[in-house]
Amino acid sequence: MKKGKLLLIILIILLGVIFGCSVNKVEFDDKNIIFNVVKTESTDEYESYSIEISNKTGFDLTHLTFYLSYPIKTSNGSKGNPFAVEGKTNTNRPINLKSGETITFSIFAPIKEVFGESQLLKFEDPSIKLQGYYKDEKEEIPFGIVGGLSVFVN
Repeated sequence: MKKGKLLLIILIILLGVIFGCSVNKVEFDDKNIIFNVVKTESTDEYESYSIEISNKTGFDLTHLTFYLSYPIKTSNGSKGNPFAVEGKTNTNRPINLKSGETITFSIFAPIKEVFGESQLLKFEDPSIKLQGYYKDEKEEIPFGIVGGLSVFVN
């Protein structure tokens, strides 16, 4: 009888160890996508940016698109601008970024040609938008990051 109880207790403990231990799964955190302005150029005619994006998330990022826009000034701050310039890379589409990799987006904004002499736009602090998917095993889950460039740059 003692052997039966001991065997039952060992079996219960063994089952508890096998099924009770959880795997610490890493969760996606977009704060681990690092933005760095490599180069800017500004004239009366245009503004250009080279912005480096580093993937420190632990996940592969896929189908990335990157946009830059200039917020519209309002009496109590600013609001979003529906007109944005898409960033380009030297890679073919789709733009994918493995964990630990870095890619540079180039943006050319023809200010005078498109916006004229507008004082209504906030050229000194452009907004950015990065969207795409992160791969969690076989599933691709959408994500997006939006805000002022100065907030995201280290």
